Amino acid sequence: MSRRGIGIIGTNWGVQVQLPAFRAAGLDVVAIAGRQEKKTRRIADQLDVPFATSDWQALIARDDVDLVSIVTPPGLHCAMCLAALTAGKHVLCEKPMALQLSESRHMLEIARSCPEQFTLIDHELRFLPALRAARQLVASGGIGQFRRAEVRAIASVRANLRHPWNWWSDAAQGGGVLGTIGTHQTDILRYMLGDEITSAQGFLTTFITERPQDKSGQLTSTNVRSVTADDFATFHLRFARGGVAVVIASMVARMEEPQSITLHGDEGTLVFLDGQLLHARYDEDLRDITPAHTITFPDALAGISHSSFACFAEATVYMGHALRAGLEGDPAALAPAATFADGLRIQQVIEAIRHSSAHSGDWVELEPPVVTFADEPTSADSAPMR
Repeated sequence: MSRRGIGIIGTNWGVQVQLPAFRAAGLDVVAIAGRQEKKTRRIADQLDVPFATSDWQALIARDDVDLVSIVTPPGLHCAMCLAALTAGKHVLCEKPMALQLSESRHMLEIARSCPEQFTLIDHELRFLPALRAARQLVASGGIGQFRRAEVRAIASVRANLRHPWNWWSDAAQGGGVLGTIGTHQTDILRYMLGDEITSAQGFLTTFITERPQDKSGQLTSTNVRSVTADDFATFHLRFARGGVAVVIASMVARMEEPQSITLHGDEGTLVFLDGQLLHARYDEDLRDITPAHTITFPDALAGISHSSFACFAEATVYMGHALRAGLEGDPAALAPAATFADGLRIQQVIEAIRHSSAHSGDWVELEPPVVTFADEPTSADSAPMR
């Protein structure tokens, strides 16, 4: 049996990005599962995937599937992850980890009972050479004592009023920009700084409150559905070593902006700008220190190479190479990965932000994390073992 067999549950990002990225890394995508049987089979035929189904449990049960990638709405994550772990599979779970904090805690508990299996959250940006270099530079004192961060993720992908209602519009299914984008930005701050969030405060709102029910795009009295999920979020974070961050995320802007993360310290500044890494000491101009790419990217991802999601697609290829190495017996390759312990922490942060937004913007203190960054070299949560 192959030790590189991947089963993907989800036919959107999972098929459009993960499938070509994983294949480019030398992994075997042997099965896909989607909600619609005919559509899933058609996609599988077009992309030469051996097995397609609308029954995700059938995918998990296959002997040739070694790792299950779960790329579905958050409300489905818990059940799918637990089924995959029970079946002895490695798991890569889309963010946010789950729909509710109680589910995340249960998932981590079960993951800890399966120490031979990888249990990872799909925060793929951690694998980009630029962000790994940023983490190393901060750790080595390249900006001095961290003081504040400014993060902007402004996109227009849902600005069109004719965009039909789907799960993303539904808070009950885990939709919204905080879960989609805010989770990534929060995790990357934790990763770059090597520091833990201690409290959060935020504001969420929904600017586009109604969408058409079907793909016709016609918003009429009989073809309308209320949007309950946030499409704009701004929040503040405090860190254990004293720094603060402000994050702004929107999916309904009329103009796209480069995704940016700016870290200010008492001795310098570090900027991540859509894949580019810039650095300056306090008395210098910013200079480009972006590491060269060490891999090639598949032609199938060329269509998003100039979009706001380009760095996510590139990072997925890097993550694919790490997954392949891990499956072939080198767990150290997965050291940068976000684990279920990280997923739980991000879940705690976004729930604190939601609580703050619903209660006049009060700061919410977080409970101590189950794993700290100081534990990384030896913790099973931070260095999954096979």
